[in-house]
Amino acid sequence: MMRAFCLLIAITCLPGLANAAEFYLTPKGAGQRDGTSWEDAFGQQSLSEVVNETMQPGDRLLIGSGRYSDARLSISKGGSEGEPKTIAGVDRGDGLPVFASSWSEEKPDKGATFVRIEPGAGHVAVEGLRIEDYEVCVLVPPGKGGANCPKLVFKDVDMRRFRHGFYLSDCDDLLLEGCDLSRYTKHGYRFEQGCNRVTLRECTADCSEGDTDWETKTELFPFGFLVNNGGEPNSELVFEDCLARNHLMPLQKKKYKNGDGFVVEGNTTDVRFVRCRAIRNQDGGFDLKVDGVQLIDCVAIGNSRNIRIWNTATLENCFSGWASCGLWCNGGPITVNRSTFHAMRTAAVQTDDKANEPVTLNDCLITSCPQVHRKTARGKLTSQDTVVLDEATGQSPEYVQPSPDWDGLGEAMNSRAFREKGYRQTKPRIETE
Repeated sequence: MMRAFCLLIAITCLPGLANAAEFYLTPKGAGQRDGTSWEDAFGQQSLSEVVNETMQPGDRLLIGSGRYSDARLSISKGGSEGEPKTIAGVDRGDGLPVFASSWSEEKPDKGATFVRIEPGAGHVAVEGLRIEDYEVCVLVPPGKGGANCPKLVFKDVDMRRFRHGFYLSDCDDLLLEGCDLSRYTKHGYRFEQGCNRVTLRECTADCSEGDTDWETKTELFPFGFLVNNGGEPNSELVFEDCLARNHLMPLQKKKYKNGDGFVVEGNTTDVRFVRCRAIRNQDGGFDLKVDGVQLIDCVAIGNSRNIRIWNTATLENCFSGWASCGLWCNGGPITVNRSTFHAMRTAAVQTDDKANEPVTLNDCLITSCPQVHRKTARGKLTSQDTVVLDEATGQSPEYVQPSPDWDGLGEAMNSRAFREKGYRQTKPRIETE
């Protein structure tokens, strides 16, 4: 008994546990409006003051169901190492809290920012919020003099109808998980500069949700996930089980129409995609200018050029189907292991004017493609133990359930005839939709 009592005392005396507090907030507030309970909740007008002045490191602000109109949250004081400030939506019977403003796609560059986190205000976790009709939903502007926002966490923060979703700079050890973004005119996730050790897990970016009318309203260069080169390089980004689709802008006047799923610019380092999907984007499903990029168990379907590699890359167990081109290379070398290319309009692999190093296919499966390699200027393709099937061979790959409408989940494009060649999905994917 004495030992248990001493253990309880020790636990309650740990930093961040004994002093942590919970506060409560609803749209209109209630009772004494001191935030001590749902019956005495703060109102939305107190949001920024509560986060910056009332909350201490380790505290939690619980935000109840309801619609919060034109609210804004400016965070200038964060938590501390091991003691983040947490802002969490709570479903009290009417769904998670919805923060809504008056942004319109008719004037996409006019509107409010919902969350702004000032440089240096790190150790903040945001969970379970729904955000609608803001020009920018979450903004972290560039820090001056090396100021950084470390260890920000966003979980289950969904956004709908906006211009920019996450627009982040100088964020280290950043986690985004289970965030679903849809109906935007410009970018879903944008990492502008200085973001290092970033993990995105089970996040989706669906620009139009397949609505052709919305696609006439998007701006130039709609992207789902953009790692930009706006300043200090970004590094060590991992995308796991993420989905980017429906980034189209058919009314662009230029012949070359751009809209990409995943974009990584050239001054970024150390990028990896695991079980990610790029579906129905105007140009590139994956448009990657970084050296040494890795794609593992990834799927690209119905883009113009499914996978665009500008420098060096390794592809492991990937599927590329129903596009103009399966893999486009403008650099190299690229190594492709146990991957499938199916139903291309031009070629499985295309090399362009700066493709000085070869594309190497190992144990791949190429089916229903008019060419294996199309060389528009220069480039070399080599292959080892790769199977090529077309009408002349008269042999079927015996895919489980081939369809251009495949969502990239499940075993539909596993080959039953060539079990040791090409893409194979053996483990269930995490459902991200």
